[in-house]
Amino acid sequence: MIGELMILAVIGLAGLVLAIDDWRGMLLAWALMGAAGGVLLQQTAEVPRELAGIQILNSVLLALLFYLAGRRARTTAPRTLTARPAIHWRFRVLAALFLYVLARMLVIRFPLPIASPSLLIVTYALIGIGLLIATLSRSPLKAGLGVLTMLNGYQVFYLSVQDSLLAIGLMAGMNLLVAFLVVALTLVRQEEAA
Repeated sequence: MIGELMILAVIGLAGLVLAIDDWRGMLLAWALMGAAGGVLLQQTAEVPRELAGIQILNSVLLALLFYLAGRRARTTAPRTLTARPAIHWRFRVLAALFLYVLARMLVIRFPLPIASPSLLIVTYALIGIGLLIATLSRSPLKAGLGVLTMLNGYQVFYLSVQDSLLAIGLMAGMNLLVAFLVVALTLVRQEEAA
């Protein structure tokens, strides 16, 4: 059985991505969330260890790519990465807690027999928190992290029911494509602000 502490760690780190406005802290929390999600997948019997390792490496690679883009954008136009937050961080933390409780209720109310309830909680919570990050953010970097958080939530579910290496590679490629688009938008916005 998957430890409740690991579930709380993944969802708590996703909540930090939602609550933090500093781009470096946000990237660190997102990279740790991806690594914790990979460790969570390694603890399940349904997922081969190699596929969970791909999830960890994918998250670290994307965080490095975002860091390099953020550092480049910070040196020329600091307003590109952070904008004055539209919503206070306390509301965002409460929204993340609400989505965690909602995910637990959805798993109880609508269980899926093909996946474990623990992984479904993580899936629902990451999809909800990622959607909230993407809709509440003003910077392309944070919106991209929201989209990738939603995709990570879907991947947690998909890896637990499918162990095809080709499908996992395609999903990692899709994450990389989204990351490149986010980096391009960040750098274009940096050029417009300069």
